[in-house]
Amino acid sequence: MHEAGDQWIAAGALAISALAGSKLTASPVFSGGGHTTLRTLTLVLLCLDFAGYAVLAVCEIARPRPHYDIRRWSTVFPLGMTAVAALSTATAAQLAGLHTPGSALLRVAASVWLLTLSGLLRALLRAGERRSSGPVGGVGR
Repeated sequence: MHEAGDQWIAAGALAISALAGSKLTASPVFSGGGHTTLRTLTLVLLCLDFAGYAVLAVCEIARPRPHYDIRRWSTVFPLGMTAVAALSTATAAQLAGLHTPGSALLRVAASVWLLTLSGLLRALLRAGERRSSGPVGGVGR
């Protein structure tokens, strides 16, 4: 993949859908067949999200993009959303086994958030240094 991170948005959409499904599954409004259908759909969405997450993670490893780009925040978003969707689904669907991967994904998301913030701060410092090292009085700009 040669893009700068915006391909992660599809994984974020799946994560948001799974999160919404988990909230509906937890709602007492739905029971019987409606509840079972929502629970199943939520689990399918979460599985698709995990699959997309895995593919994109492998692509990130295979073709690392170490330089900061504002679009890297579109990588951070679905990581966090997937973690939240897994944790919410674990509770709503009463699947305690999802809590451990959800917690692990939350740690990954927090780490990537910190790395991305670090990249942003480094980029801002470099930009400030370039401006301050220019010719005196702004001549030549």
